Amino acid sequence: MEFDVSLSVYDITVPVMVHGLNVMNDYLDHAQALERTRGCEPGRILGERLASDMLSFGEQFSVSCNKVDAHMAKLMQRDAPAPQNTLMMYPALKGRLLETRGFLQNLQPVEIAGAQSRTYELTPPIVRGWFGGDDYIRHLVLPDFFFHIAIAHAILRRLGAKIGKRDYLGNLSQQSGGDYS
Repeated sequence: MEFDVSLSVYDITVPVMVHGLNVMNDYLDHAQALERTRGCEPGRILGERLASDMLSFGEQFSVSCNKVDAHMAKLMQRDAPAPQNTLMMYPALKGRLLETRGFLQNLQPVEIAGAQSRTYELTPPIVRGWFGGDDYIRHLVLPDFFFHIAIAHAILRRLGAKIGKRDYLGNLSQQSGGDYS
């Protein structure tokens, strides 16, 4: 049995990233709840790291939003905006997630149509070279985005937050039309 499944660049990036940003927003709520439960100083978790040479919990959100902006600009054949320095405070990080989600939700499919067929130059610190659009999207854009969600998840788990795979997957019932169990 053969299926003709055709997904556009928009289909595999924008809705996926909007969903991931919603998961990240939930993680900020989990962090605040954990601080309240433990009687920690508000914002303490934002400075926690999985390892000493990694970004802090709060930086995972800021950097992820900056990377969404940069990757999407590249796919749209525009100059990347300057990275934003977001205050390491819950309201500021939630605002940055909301801003990035709004940017994605206002993006039209035609703005990135054909992005998979173009070639992109990548520069350090991650990698140097030229990459075809398919490889750029599948092997850098999406994994880079999910890396920051996974690290934020791991930091919360290490600190004792009662979250699991279901939290990482986010709210599937609205997107999939059914309940996840």
